[in-house]
Amino acid sequence: MISILMSCYNSNFEYLKEQVDSIIAQTVQDWELLVYNDGTDGLEEFLKKYNDPRIIYYDGIHLGYAKAYDYLLHFADGEYVCFCDHDDVWVSDKLEIEKKYLDSHPDVDCVFGWLKWFGEKNKIEEFQISDEDISKELYFYQPIKQPTAMFRRERFGAFDAPFDQAADFWFWAKNKDRHYHLIEKVLVNYRRHPGEATKDKTAFRENSAKVILKSLQEKSPNLVWTLDLCKQLDPYSKTYDPALKKYIKELL
Repeated sequence: MISILMSCYNSNFEYLKEQVDSIIAQTVQDWELLVYNDGTDGLEEFLKKYNDPRIIYYDGIHLGYAKAYDYLLHFADGEYVCFCDHDDVWVSDKLEIEKKYLDSHPDVDCVFGWLKWFGEKNKIEEFQISDEDISKELYFYQPIKQPTAMFRRERFGAFDAPFDQAADFWFWAKNKDRHYHLIEKVLVNYRRHPGEATKDKTAFRENSAKVILKSLQEKSPNLVWTLDLCKQLDPYSKTYDPALKKYIKELL
């Protein structure tokens, strides 16, 4: 079975319906959808309309993105786990493609794919990266597209980021020793709209630098690492220095 985790905060029900409908329409039907209400009025009533026992609702205090996903992970029963944004739309065979790959490659811990942006911005986020390079690049940025990922639950720990912005990067970066694989296909339609959480780029880049700092301190504790230096290693930062990144990669 596949456990799909979704946290809903101020969720738009029109967007949410499109996402839940895309999950129900998957070519693989052996899944459970665990939904945490992190602050969306009327969410329980909305989900009850589906009358689907695979949709499991959790309610409680406002936890924030990272703690909500960590909470849901404790209840996941599936061999495989996917994170799910409430406002995206999955392609119909997303689960089938990823499950088939993991079933036939027991050495691979996590797969992910490409994103197709729609809404405010339209583009296909396609790229190539080798399995080996994914783990290497996790010292500097997050090549894994969170909304597309599927991973083996028993090979990953808690979703324990101390902040919400860049929590995804924290989760994957602390699991750099896992075997990742990119499936070169669009697996998720990624909605861009004014209310999305990733709009706060300043906080995201600041926390990304903190993740980089943590990784480098663990890898080379005898060297002196600073937050300002780590900001220069983030390819998406305004202070990015590719020459410095190349030098640091050679040290690792």
